[in-house]
Formats: sequence, C-alpha cells, structure tokens
Amino acid sequence: MADDISIEFSLLVEHGREQEAADFYAAAFGAKQVDTYSLDGVLMAVEMRFGTMPVSVAGSNPKREQAPSYGGPFFPKAPGAVSTIFRVNVGDIDGAMQSAVAAGALTRDAIQTDILGRRVASVFDPFGHIWALVERKPASVSIAA
Repeated sequence: MADDISIEFSLLVEHGREQEAADFYAAAFGAKQVDTYSLDGVLMAVEMRFGTMPVSVAGSNPKREQAPSYGGPFFPKAPGAVSTIFRVNVGDIDGAMQSAVAAGALTRDAIQTDILGRRVASVFDPFGHIWALVERKPASVSIAA
C-alpha cells in the first residue's frame, strides 16, 4: 500500500495573489512553476515543484470566505495564523535565508542552532505562511588509508 501513496498539497493565498505568491516561492526557495489553471480567464492556481514535491498555489475561494460556517480552506489572515509550518531542508541556510528575505519574507526566528545541533531559522512569507529552514548536515566523508 505504501507504494500507492503520494502527497500533494495546495497552499492557499488570498484570491488574486496566486501568481505573486508563485513568483515569491520561486525567488525565495527556488520552486519551479510547472503549469497554471484558470477558470473563465481568471487564474485559480499555479502548479509548482519545490524540489520534487508538487505544490499547488491556489487562491482561497471568496464565496467560502463570505460564509465561514461552510468551512475552509482559507488563506492566513495574519502572519502565522496557520495550522502548518512548511519545512525546507537546505544545503546553505545563510544563502537560503538571504534569498527568502530578499524576496520579501520577514524573519520569524534568526539563524540559530537547535537542540539537535542543526542550524535552523524561520520566516513569514508575504502571504502569512511560516517556513522553517533547516540546514542539512554535510554527509560525513571517510578517507580510506
């Protein structure tokens, strides 16, 4: 059964900001735009790849926003008003943090060493989502004698 399972997710932003968000994720995290989906000439979603992970950057449905009892999903109304933190494993956290901030992210937690000895940081993207950056430790190199 595990071979039959794959995960994809939709990251919701305010309707009308889909392309702006896709451009941010490309600049901040190196995500690649794969396709777009429109309805009646209005952009609804941008399909992207974050490394090998497929992600749909979609606009929150304004009709659901007008009737909250109908249920979400909704876009974050304030930085961090989310139920998920997206974790990005990076080879160079200094460069990744610089790219994210240059693209418009706000620092949530500066680069620091966590209890596992990893260098970590987190940012708010311009759309309210939290992104944790975790530096991959280099693979240990052994030299044969």
